[in-house]
Formats: sequence, C-alpha cells, structure tokens
Amino acid sequence: MVDIDSAAHGAHLDRQIDLLWPDYVDLLRAVTAVPSFAGDEAPAQELLAVQARTADLETDLWQVDLGGLAAHEDFASADTSLQARPNLTAILRGRGGGRSIAISGHIDVVPLGPARLWTEDPWQGRVEGDRLYGRGTLDMKGGLVAGLLATHAIAASGLPHRGDIVFESVIEEESTGNGTLAARQRGPLVDAALIPEVSGEDVQIANPGVIWFEVTLTGKPAYVGLAGASVNAIDLAVDLIAHLRSIPPRLNQQFNHPAYDGVTQPLTLNAGTIRGGDWQSNVPLECVIGFRLAFPLEWSVAQARDTVIAAVAEFAAARPWLAECPPEIRWNGFQAHGYAIAPDAPLVSMLRSHVEHVSGAPSRVSAMFGTADARYFGDQGIPAVYYGPSGGGMHAPDEWVSLDSVKRVARVIARTALEWTA
Repeated sequence: MVDIDSAAHGAHLDRQIDLLWPDYVDLLRAVTAVPSFAGDEAPAQELLAVQARTADLETDLWQVDLGGLAAHEDFASADTSLQARPNLTAILRGRGGGRSIAISGHIDVVPLGPARLWTEDPWQGRVEGDRLYGRGTLDMKGGLVAGLLATHAIAASGLPHRGDIVFESVIEEESTGNGTLAARQRGPLVDAALIPEVSGEDVQIANPGVIWFEVTLTGKPAYVGLAGASVNAIDLAVDLIAHLRSIPPRLNQQFNHPAYDGVTQPLTLNAGTIRGGDWQSNVPLECVIGFRLAFPLEWSVAQARDTVIAAVAEFAAARPWLAECPPEIRWNGFQAHGYAIAPDAPLVSMLRSHVEHVSGAPSRVSAMFGTADARYFGDQGIPAVYYGPSGGGMHAPDEWVSLDSVKRVARVIARTALEWTA
C-alpha cells in the first residue's frame, strides 16, 4: 500500500501539479470561454475530453439517453431534459484489487442575469491577481479542472495504486441532476466519490432536499376600467408568493440536523421566475410563478410536494374565484431529496487529514445550503463528500474563482484519491 502521508509521495505529486499547472490555467480559461448552459454542454465537454486524453486516461465522451432515463423514479424533467448531450468519463486504471473513487462534477452553468450588471466579460476568463473571472468559474469549472489536474498528476507521477480513479464531467446538474443519474446507471460502479463543488475549501457533508415547481394562476376577464369586475392573475401571484413564504419558517422550526447546528434558517423558498400578462391595458388572465423550495434532509420528495400542495390549496380556499379556476402545479426541474454522510466516515476523515496537511490549518466541516449530486452516490450506498475551491459571485455577476485555491484543491484531491485507491 502506498504511504501517501510520506513527505516524498506528497512532494512528488506537488511537483507534477506544478509542472502541469500552466496548462490547466489555460484549460480553465478555455472552458470558461464556452457558454455551457444546460442543453449546450457539448463544446466544453469536448475540451475536457481532449485534456483527459492528453493525460492518457481512458476517455469516453458518451451521449446521455435522457429519453430512456425518463422512466427512472429519480428522473426530473426540465426544458432541456430530452436533448441528447454528452457526459465525460475518463478512467485512470489501477493495478487491480483496490478501492475505486469517482471525482465527479458538472459542466453546465446558470444563466447570466442582466448583462448590464457584469463589469467583467463573463466568457473571457480574465485573470487579475489570484482571481479568474467568468460565469461558471466557481460553480464549478474551477473544481472540475482541479479534479482533472489531480488525476493527471497521479498518472504522471507513476505512483502505484490498485483501485481505479474515475474522472466525471456531467450535464444538467444545475436544474435536475440527470447527468449524474445517467452516469450512475451506466457506471462504472465506484467505492467512493469526491465532488469538487463550491465549498470554500470546507469539507461539506450534507445538503438539504430541493424541489422546483411552477404554479399557474388564472384571472377573470373584464375590461380593465371596470373596478371589481375582474380578477388580476398577477395580483393573485403576488399574494401567493407572500402566502408560500410561510412554509420555510415552519420547516426550519422543526428542522434539527446536527450538520446545521447554529444555522437559524437553512431552508428557504425562492420565487425565481414570473410570467404574466400580454398588454398593459389588459387584465392579465394568466400568471406562472416558478419556485425553488429547500426541505429537510430526512424528507422524501413526496413529503415536500404534499407540503406545497397543501399550502396552495389553503391559498385557493380563501379566494372564491379560485374555486372555479384552481391553481395548477407543475413539478419541473429538481425533485431532489437530501443527503448526509457521517462526519467521522473514513472518506471524510481521510479528506480532512489531507486538507490539513496541504493547508497547514485545521480543516473545516460544514453543510451545503443548495442541492448537488451526492444523493445519487448515496442511493447506491457509496460514500460521497463535497470539497472544492473558494471564490465569489456564485450565481451572480462577476463570478470568480481563486486560482491559488484551485491549485490547493488539486493537491488535496490527488493525495486523497491516491490514498483511497492504494
């Protein structure tokens, strides 16, 4: 077994990372320059595949059959979910007989928001000091590049390991998780997973459940000048948003998970989209609001849905018009239960020891407030943990990732993957 704690092995990995680092900064800038929104991930995946082949990994860029996956109980439907796009699987083979590990992350990015709020070009990948700016640099192309760099460094080091190291870059994590679901169905089966998601170099061991849903409200037609004769669907939407905001306080009051000790409001509701009306002098007869709700880790998706259904029904019951035209709920996007791993699990302890060795400081353990893809590994009994770089502007203008942090994360991932597979 490789003694990865030895100074010699760690130093050897560090030298390889230092040698490869300029190429990987270029790679991060190159993938940042590709707007890999859900539905258009292929060009960025192809860039990563080229680099994986350069690292002499067994590289497979394979089309995700989302149509065939639709019958799976964990499949979630989004607008892009029936478009075939590629996942990337790249394997560094071990000598056999050891535990395997996946280094798994997503290539898709969230929308920009209003372009006028960006002071940086979101696709240029400009470097200023330690910061590399651009959409997706922090969430999570910086972590993906760190994971591929770590795998490449192990391959280049020649250090022996028995288990396989599987690098994965998946599609559609930001809205459904279907890319990782497809990867788990196709394989390869692994013994652990390290997900280099945005964590600020914390070791993150839990995330809540998250569902997306849309509510369609119908108004009552009448001329806009006839006060009281109409029902305005946008007005209904405003009132519904206020009503549904009562859900998170109730959930937080009963939420008691040790990973979230000291956090007062871990569960939130967001009204993220709204569509309604067709002319300023017409009474809007339809309004559609898109919501995102976080719910307790131990809940099923069905429990979260029932909570939403009950709250919408309560809202409708107080409004006579909605008895005639009840609100319609559509479950779109995330239908994701929560996930947690024990803070003293072997994978967590191993990762923390390498964080402390590389950083020279105590490791931090925390919980995530969004959802990510560890649940798919957990559903197969595979331990998974989040650990990725720091930066700023996640899901916001002028997103950036710390290059020093990306490099540190690569050092930690390389040591952890090599020890796990030794």
